[in-house]
Amino acid sequence: MSHSPWLATLLTGALVLPGAPAHAGTVPPISVAPDHTVGFDGLVYTSVHVGDTVYLGGSFTHAIVDGKAVTRKRLAAVDSRTGRLLPWAPVLDGTVTGVAGSGSSLYVTGKFRNAGGQPRRGLAAIDLRTGDVGGLKHTVDGRGQTLTVAGGRLFLGGEFSAVDGRPARNLAAFKLSDGSLDTGFAGDTDGKVWALTASGSRLYVGGAFKQINGVAGTARLAALKLADGKVDTGFKPSTPYTSFALTVAGDRVFAGLAGVGGRVQAYRPDGGLAWSSVTDGDVQAITFLNGTVYGGGHFTVACTKPSATATSWCPGKTLRPQPKIAAWDPATGVLRDWNPRSNGRWGVLTLKSNPALGTLTVGGDFTAFGGADRPRFAQFRACRYGCTRRSG
Repeated sequence: MSHSPWLATLLTGALVLPGAPAHAGTVPPISVAPDHTVGFDGLVYTSVHVGDTVYLGGSFTHAIVDGKAVTRKRLAAVDSRTGRLLPWAPVLDGTVTGVAGSGSSLYVTGKFRNAGGQPRRGLAAIDLRTGDVGGLKHTVDGRGQTLTVAGGRLFLGGEFSAVDGRPARNLAAFKLSDGSLDTGFAGDTDGKVWALTASGSRLYVGGAFKQINGVAGTARLAALKLADGKVDTGFKPSTPYTSFALTVAGDRVFAGLAGVGGRVQAYRPDGGLAWSSVTDGDVQAITFLNGTVYGGGHFTVACTKPSATATSWCPGKTLRPQPKIAAWDPATGVLRDWNPRSNGRWGVLTLKSNPALGTLTVGGDFTAFGGADRPRFAQFRACRYGCTRRSG
């Protein structure tokens, strides 16, 4: 059964992916036991890796370090090598739902009105080293949800009607050179944007909209030309359910969806469906690491084999317990054996990978993985980097 969104209110031809194995047996396993890390007293909605640091945003007000509460007002930084909380500690007065890093700045969006004691309505730039608030200052009329950086611009998606009084329906772009609103960007949608990711000359947009730029056949997932925001008609997916999360690896686009239950879907460069895999709840986060697609959400079971179509149910009796997080073969859509078993109502809300370190970081509203207490943040490590337990 599909649930409401977590904020209350691929297969023909050869597949070549960065880090993808020649055959399944060569996939580097990732531990099912999480590293020892800090935790948080509120939800972790969003994350991004910059070098060896993972930056986290959410509704939390404290980090939990060896059982002690340490003040962190909706933003925090963790050393991915050690799992330790870093001293970087900017203060925001409302929930952070999206982050992106570029140059010396962490860009953030969400429900806040002030950052570091300065007025910043729904969008801010924070220095990655000092935590000081930067000069990026705009008024978002509505709510930002997600951010990505590409082509010299910062892209904002969400549910808003204007930026600085200028009409902007749920999508906007800002020039990184001076922070100004890019009025030449043409993209807009008729519904909420939940996810953004860029690859090559395309900006992929996922959400609950029916059309982008008024163009038919762009419901819930589409590609815009990075240069100007016009619809890239070479990508024509048919996406029957809301797209909550996106990632790109090689020539495949992977999406985490809602639905009748939930889904992970893989698309070819032209938007054709490569494969579709069923869960029993929304897939709200997705990433790619070392030849594997990882998805997280508030599902409790997942199908071990891909479905016949984008809307058909799990074939045969192939559902298995798979609480909140799972891993798929990117070429076939077959569910991998990795199963660390998490909990929580909303489960996993953000997933990010760091290929250089071989780590997978996870945020959400969970409190444990298996028998290990991990309140709302966890990290898993590829076994070639020192795991003591192999996946299975």
